[in-house]
Amino acid sequence: MYYQQPYRNQAEKKSNRTVTVTGEKTIDVQPDLAIAQIGAVTSDKELTKAQRKNNEVSTAVLNSFKQNGIAEKDIQTSTYQIYPQYDYIDGKQVFKGYEVRQVFSVKIREIDKIGEVIDDAVGNGANIIERVEFAIAEPQIHYQKALSKAYEDALKKAQVLARSAGTTLNPMPLEINEDSSIPMIPRPAKAYVLAAESTAPLQPGEVGILARLTVKYKLMQ
Repeated sequence: MYYQQPYRNQAEKKSNRTVTVTGEKTIDVQPDLAIAQIGAVTSDKELTKAQRKNNEVSTAVLNSFKQNGIAEKDIQTSTYQIYPQYDYIDGKQVFKGYEVRQVFSVKIREIDKIGEVIDDAVGNGANIIERVEFAIAEPQIHYQKALSKAYEDALKKAQVLARSAGTTLNPMPLEINEDSSIPMIPRPAKAYVLAAESTAPLQPGEVGILARLTVKYKLMQ
């Protein structure tokens, strides 16, 4: 026997239609924090002398950091290594002494002082500048702004799709899923950080802070 579904159920079926969209927004932010790896390597035939030399240089470098207004909490030893050194003479390994390497990870919050900090460290004996990275001190503030804009993007997309389908959208979301695994995106440099006169300019560029979420909406009749 053929049975026709009541109109009421057909209406309910229509009202259960949904649309799921992805919204995203990237906010470009000028870095306000630099993290530099600065240190010293010393060598001597006697280990104690190599260590003493390194300690003297490292102490002078640390003092230069503090004189530039860098707080102790922003200075951390990232590497301390001791290596025996050898020469190869007539195919034979000949011991020649020890190398001691100590590197500090330094957070520079006054970003326009990067060059001065590096110059002063070098002037006090630092001979290792491994890298300088630029970052955002409080990225969450900017991420929340990007997240709000990402939601607006999702809503606009859902409204366009609803109109294209000849229906209307209930703007109250059924589900919101945030993609929290997105890293910050380096941008090409747009500005120069002027270092001290003897140092080449460093380019912090910008950091793109990306927010992405998926939102599910209900379509009305």
